[in-house]
Amino acid sequence: MARPKSAKPSKPKPTSGLDLNQQGASALLAATFEFLLKNNISKRSILEFTRKYSTQNQFGRNLRIYKELELAQENMGRIIGTWFSHPKFLDASGRPRPLTAAKGGANSIAHLVRVSGVKIQATVAVEFMRQSPCIEFASDGQLTALKRVFVLPKLSVPRAAFVVERYLETLLQIASDRKKDAPLLMERSCHVSKVDLAKAIPLLRNLERRGTAFLDAIDGDLEGRRLRRSKRKSVGELGIQVFVWKKPANNAQKSGKQP
Repeated sequence: MARPKSAKPSKPKPTSGLDLNQQGASALLAATFEFLLKNNISKRSILEFTRKYSTQNQFGRNLRIYKELELAQENMGRIIGTWFSHPKFLDASGRPRPLTAAKGGANSIAHLVRVSGVKIQATVAVEFMRQSPCIEFASDGQLTALKRVFVLPKLSVPRAAFVVERYLETLLQIASDRKKDAPLLMERSCHVSKVDLAKAIPLLRNLERRGTAFLDAIDGDLEGRRLRRSKRKSVGELGIQVFVWKKPANNAQKSGKQP
């Protein structure tokens, strides 16, 4: 009796670049939708935007308030940077001195705003500071800067939009620029998929310390290149974004993905 032939294992089909792009797009959209839903953006709003964008592609007309918020965040960052760097606002040890919300005086927020050179009212700056966890308000009316950053609570979505928009533009520019004289843009990351997160706290503290020192070192260099007035065609943004992440493996298991 003839022995039946064993079936040969089928060779896995090679994954095309289109398949990888489609899977990457699915992961990007899934992460985006999950982030928006967790920040109380309704499914209805997401679907409505998707429908309008695919048919009209005119969403840019409705971004005025968002762009104004971007500018306000940038202005507040310049104010905090001035507070941490200008000799007028530093104590003998080089730390930012407490300032008052009063309208006048060398130790006031109003004076800080004027020295920073931003076009924002001092009362608006104080109101932003009241909402920020980076600024401490004392009972005597003095304000103390806790960190050389400016963050507003409940604004995770605009902050994510700011970073993701520029990250995607950077990827496109790096992929399209093949000339030797192309702008030197940088995009890289390093990560390990399996780490004992319970023992990673010393490393996280070290990364925060070194990352903060790095950004503080180049912040002044970037700010020094700011143009006050210019009609040049080459005017645009220049910046850097640094973040450290940790992602528990059980998050991937809950969503049905392999760790």
